[in-house]
Amino acid sequence: MLKINALVGLMALSVAVTIPARADLLAGQTIEVTYLFPTTGTIFSAAMDIVGPAGTLSNFAGFADIAVSDTNILITTTRDAGVNNVAFDGFEFVDLNGNIPNFTNVTLDGATNYAGFDASRITIAANTIFVNVEDLAGLKGQIISLDIGGEAQAVPEPSSVLLVGAVLLAFVLATFRRTTASN
Repeated sequence: MLKINALVGLMALSVAVTIPARADLLAGQTIEVTYLFPTTGTIFSAAMDIVGPAGTLSNFAGFADIAVSDTNILITTTRDAGVNNVAFDGFEFVDLNGNIPNFTNVTLDGATNYAGFDASRITIAANTIFVNVEDLAGLKGQIISLDIGGEAQAVPEPSSVLLVGAVLLAFVLATFRRTTASN
């Protein structure tokens, strides 16, 4: 019976070790969202927190619904917006607790239909994303969909996995030999 239990345990552990790790980015993380206007140094609407995925803010700053999934931020306007000729008119997304791998890229998802909005209006830093809609007239229901990329999470190298498997196999064989010798 011990031989069967040890063999089943070894098989389960080897499967668990060889399954590639999934690199979650925003899942379960707290993101602070602030509306900045007329500069990045001026808060127009107080910061609110979103926990992703499936975190949402409704009618944030009287302007947009914001939804966060693991690798996407979706901004949907809730009213028409006039043109504001200022330095900055938009959102700041910040990793509030410093737990999210650094943002390495933000790309516009094909669902984006906010008139005149393009990638040049997105700025990223290690833990901050700025989305600037200054000088753009937005219409109710238009969306900005941002696909977020972050630093890769550490995934065990194949040689490490093989070493762990070899050690486990040696342990099981030694246990089996001791059990067989004592019977």
